[in-house]
This record gives sequence, structure tokens and C-alpha cells, in this order.
Amino acid sequence: MPRNGAGPVYPRRELRMRGGLRASMRHTLVSLSGDKRACMHWTVRAYFRKIYVEYGLELVGWPPDLPFADLSDPGLTGFVPISRLIMLWETGELRFVRAALDRAERERRDPMDVAPCKINDGLPPNLGRSDIKKRRERKKVDAVRFPQRYVRNGPKSAEWVTDEAEARAEQDEYRGEDPDDPIEEFTDSE
Repeated sequence: MPRNGAGPVYPRRELRMRGGLRASMRHTLVSLSGDKRACMHWTVRAYFRKIYVEYGLELVGWPPDLPFADLSDPGLTGFVPISRLIMLWETGELRFVRAALDRAERERRDPMDVAPCKINDGLPPNLGRSDIKKRRERKKVDAVRFPQRYVRNGPKSAEWVTDEAEARAEQDEYRGEDPDDPIEEFTDSE
């Protein structure tokens, strides 16, 4: 909430410092990438796609004991981590540098190898659309030509199959044949 055009008002000093670091990083990204809408991405996948592959930049100097995450993440909140990142940024130890590889080679790299720090949230599974199994509003066009669809409210399966569930299914599948099964083998004449 701006106050007389003086910028945002922060309730704590740490929040003001965090906002200043974000603004400084954004300004640097805009100047290095040439994209006026450039902003920092804090997940490994988004950082890899936008910052590393598209802009050809790498963030070097991230402290190895701090998680690479959004500055609002609980692992980075507090005066000490933010002031440490600001000190590294202002001294130039934490900075953006041009990637040495061309775009095709950058795209082939593993996102986890490119992450500024090994402590991060990793790559979540790609689950596809976020509105799967949810009702979507139908357009109100012509109720006579396009009647309401039958609503299916049956059982829902999990969004992805865990390794444990897959192992249980494979174990059930390979238990062997039923000894009480009267058919031993099929022939063409039957």
C-alpha cells in the first residue's frame, strides 16, 4: 500500500529488506535480459525454463546452507537469512552471469544441476491440467441443442500412482495361477 508515492509501507524491517532485494534482482534481470517483464522465478522448474534457458543467465553465489526458494518461504524468513542474502548481493558474490552454453545445450541439461543451490523443493511430478476431475461451467448457449450433461460423481482415483501402490499391484499380478482353475490350457478347437 503506497503512502504519498513513497513506495510500499512494510510493517517490519526484514520485509522492507526483502522487498528491496527482490526489486534489485528484478532490475538486474530486466537489464541483462532485455525483457521489461522479466522477474525472478523461485521454483527449480521455472528458474530453469525462464532464467537459465530463455534468458541465458545463471544465479551464482547462493549460500549452500540456505534453501533456494521464494524469499517469503519459511526457510528464508527472518532478519539473518535476508540480511545475509543482501550482503552477498551487494558485494557481488550473489549475482547473475551469462551461461556459457548455447540455448540448445542449455535445454538438454538437467534442471536440478542448474539450480543455484542443492537445497530446494525439487521437481514436482507433472500432473497435467489442474482442473482434472473438477466440474467446469458449461457455456450458456442453447439448452435445447446442448442439454446438460450427465454428472458423474463416482469414485475418483489418485492423481498419480505411488511406487508402493505399483509394487503391490505387480505382486498381486504375479502370484501365480489358481490351482482350482479347471482350464489348464486353451486349444483352437474349443
